[in-house]
Amino acid sequence: MATKITNAALIAAGEAKLRAVQSAPILYAEMDCQALVEALLIECGIPAKVCNLAGSNAHFRACDWRGTPEECVKQFGAVPGGAFLFIVEPESDATPAKYRGDGMGDANHMYVYLGGGRAIHSSQSRGGVCESTNFKGTKTVPNGGVNCVGLSCWVDYGLSDEQESAVATLGVSTVAQEAVVASVSADTSAYYTVKQGCLGGAVRRLQGWLNDLGASLQVDGEFGPATDAAVRTFQQAQGLTADGIVGQKTWAALAEARTVAMGAKTE
Repeated sequence: MATKITNAALIAAGEAKLRAVQSAPILYAEMDCQALVEALLIECGIPAKVCNLAGSNAHFRACDWRGTPEECVKQFGAVPGGAFLFIVEPESDATPAKYRGDGMGDANHMYVYLGGGRAIHSSQSRGGVCESTNFKGTKTVPNGGVNCVGLSCWVDYGLSDEQESAVATLGVSTVAQEAVVASVSADTSAYYTVKQGCLGGAVRRLQGWLNDLGASLQVDGEFGPATDAAVRTFQQAQGLTADGIVGQKTWAALAEARTVAMGAKTE
């Protein structure tokens, strides 16, 4: 049985970290989202050799239960503090090879939920460890934000016996797949506008989608000259203004072209 810590201890560690970075910032290059979560677990007593996993995808798959925020609220009454929050995208060129084909998508970013609509994460676009209030605690964030909740195997969430039974029963199912499918057909009108110089998850999504359409970009979340050139080439082919700015029209065109391309691959 896995070593367990209380969710209260994990929340307290997260709050302490947020206070600490106000005076001593922790840069993303020093601690990415996965490393932050592991640091908090280790501070609470989980052995490093146990929770030091290979990325957010590994943590996603190690959770005892996974599902959308809506499913979590329905099953447990709320998204519990100390839950892991994930941004899960459809499987793409950006997905680590060992996770492709398992039907669970690409969990490319993670947070620790502190409760009250607050979470801690390490953000590439914001430069390091910080607080996020984009997730309100009950619903999927539509613009490429949090769409999955994971109950960690190392955290005691104070669930009832009935709820624990539900975790044991549903945790092995493909509940996360609904979020993955939803993100394929999601309304892109609310997606963030990105352009050269931008960093973060939206850029990683863009790079992965462009690769799905034939580009050969490094999926690093940095909107540099190569990504700019690939965007302009796509825009020109679609009859859009080739300005390198990925706004509502370009996101929609990318989603449509990618859906067609993915369908062609499965025929």
